[in-house]
Amino acid sequence: MKSISNLRSNNLRHNIIISAVCMIVSAILYTAGFFSFSENKTYDMRMQFAAKYKLPCDDIALIVVDQKSIDWAQENYGWAWPWPRQVYADIVNFLSGGKPESIAFDIIFSEPSLYGENDDFAFALAEQKSGCVIQTAYCTDLDNKEAQKDDICKMLEPVEIIRQNAAMLGNITSSMDDDDVIRRSIIGSQINGRFYPSLGMAGLYMHGNQPDVSNIPLQSDGTVYLRYQKSLNDYFPYSAKDILSSYYDMQAGRKPLFSPEDFDDLYIFIAYYAPGIFDICSTPVSQVFPGVGVHITTLDNFLTNSFIKKLPDTINCLWIFTATILASLTIAFAFLGNSTRKMAVCLTLGITAGLAILIGLPYILFIQNYWLILTAPLFAYLLTLIVNISFKLSVEGKQKRFIKTAFSQCLSKEVVNQIINDPSSFTLGGKSYEMTAIFTDIRKFSSFSELLSPPQLGSLLNYYFTVMSEIIIQEHGTIDKYEGDAIVALVGAPVKMNDHAQRACRAAIKMKLAEKSMNDFIEQTAAGTKPANMEQDLYDAFTLMIKNEKSIFTRIGINSGEMIAGYFGSENKKNYTMMGNNVNLASRLEGVNKHYNTGGIIISEFTYQYLQKNYDNTGRTSKMPSSKMPSSTMPFIVRKLDRVQVVNIQTPVQLYELIIDENLSDYINRWNKAKDAFDKKEYNQAYQQFSLIFEECPDDGVTQYYINLLEKYFLKGTYPLEKNNEGIVYLPEENIFRLTQK
Repeated sequence: MKSISNLRSNNLRHNIIISAVCMIVSAILYTAGFFSFSENKTYDMRMQFAAKYKLPCDDIALIVVDQKSIDWAQENYGWAWPWPRQVYADIVNFLSGGKPESIAFDIIFSEPSLYGENDDFAFALAEQKSGCVIQTAYCTDLDNKEAQKDDICKMLEPVEIIRQNAAMLGNITSSMDDDDVIRRSIIGSQINGRFYPSLGMAGLYMHGNQPDVSNIPLQSDGTVYLRYQKSLNDYFPYSAKDILSSYYDMQAGRKPLFSPEDFDDLYIFIAYYAPGIFDICSTPVSQVFPGVGVHITTLDNFLTNSFIKKLPDTINCLWIFTATILASLTIAFAFLGNSTRKMAVCLTLGITAGLAILIGLPYILFIQNYWLILTAPLFAYLLTLIVNISFKLSVEGKQKRFIKTAFSQCLSKEVVNQIINDPSSFTLGGKSYEMTAIFTDIRKFSSFSELLSPPQLGSLLNYYFTVMSEIIIQEHGTIDKYEGDAIVALVGAPVKMNDHAQRACRAAIKMKLAEKSMNDFIEQTAAGTKPANMEQDLYDAFTLMIKNEKSIFTRIGINSGEMIAGYFGSENKKNYTMMGNNVNLASRLEGVNKHYNTGGIIISEFTYQYLQKNYDNTGRTSKMPSSKMPSSTMPFIVRKLDRVQVVNIQTPVQLYELIIDENLSDYINRWNKAKDAFDKKEYNQAYQQFSLIFEECPDDGVTQYYINLLEKYFLKGTYPLEKNNEGIVYLPEENIFRLTQK
């Protein structure tokens, strides 16, 4: 199995590969037209959004034959529908009284008038006098692609007399996309050997003029993308009723509503606008857009230079590439830290920012008339995210399984979960922690080895380790290793803890209490028959222990401070362990219990200071007897021992015994007073106080130790030397004891 560091080292390479593949796939799909339909729909959405930022061109006017005009004509002049063409002649005559640029009819007069030849003649005469009327032509071979390709389309044109007197014919043939939406328009078409400008552009070709179309962003098929208004009403259409009324008022000598000069220099379009008679087109801004609006938009876009400019495929492919880079950066930053919460926040913020850029920029550019593709980059972005996240989760799952395998046997579930959520809480190869080390050992275990067979000894140790390890793990400690009958553990790594000293001391007290329960259980079990669920070897071990008056007594050494913890070993064999001088001190303190005949737990002054510091940080007073300091769940009772140099460690350290029975608080306070007298070299006073205490508690091995020390040496004016083989040497100048035995 690869280590986590190896898995992480490949993340960047995998990220690059995944991003490159996603980019290539997206670019291929884009060039193959896979996104055409969805891109057109987002084009329409952008058009609707951008329409409110487009002002209509002031050089265009629209006159509509609306329902109001039809009703007015019927009521006042008895004109049935369709109107006589003389009516359109009147409109042309009125407008031609000024100087319009052009008068374009979006109406096909392809059949003779129902009112006779004179009606067509009257209209043709008005055209002739005006000299700027544009009539409509229409290609009837819309479904015949080959005919259009070969320029042999059949054109539907006005009747001959109207066609001949028109200044120009304008082509109203539309350019629909596959979804029947008109997003584009033609500028002009060469059909049957004749050039037909579109109706919208025809006014620019009047009187032999040739507009400069070199800057128009033409597509390969000769079309151009249009920039629509929100509605045709943005051009403030004039009603045909008002135009005709103004003309008739002028003829009658009355003041007209409008004058011909109002239309000077304007490109005028005339179209049906009453329900049921005007042609309806589907455009990006509306599914019921009047057809004349397409032609007006074409002219508007030319005059205002606002045609939509589709960016080249090279830029669009670079935009797809940018999308995959954004996704890759999002993934890279999200998985940079290993906290699940931070990862979720980074992913949320990153994805939100990425989507805002990929969607926002095309919208912003669209307002400026540039069409940057949206769906293909969005697809590339989401694809890169999904594939990368799926891959990362797969890798993370592998890492989590690795962590669970590595730590489930020696860590609490809470700590394992915390490591899984934040793998940075431990570092392969070692990391410095402020933590507490625990060393345990069973007193005279060699006698157990002589007494029990290997299977019995193994069963006993498994029983013992199971109980003791569970206690350490409950306090969020980590089992470093088992060495014979010893347990080596640490608290405060791989997850940092501020209360590591408290937890270690709580674990030690619980272990000593569990020890008593174990001994009671061993005695009760050995006195009866073997329980059905107990191994025979374990039962036999219990009975031999009781028969030979053996019991379990655990000695524990605890020290706190800066230590190194991490995975050490080879690539194939590694172990999570700790090292450092503070670790060595903890291992020495376990054996010091034997010298002082303690109840089983010795802590260093450094652990003691951590307990005090943790207590002081609660905000409560620290002015209390040093023998009793509460933890979060139980009080800690300690008694001061000596300032000692342990074997192989030159720096002296003050030792304390951690008392198991919290009911001994008053006893320990009196004991500490006796010890203070001893430290001040008031040996007679110390002896008297120790003697009184010993009478009260004759099983106190530590008190017995000091009484013996006083009687043999200090009361006689001497002190233990190395030649006395006491296991200690007293250094009076420094008032410390140097241990000579482990």
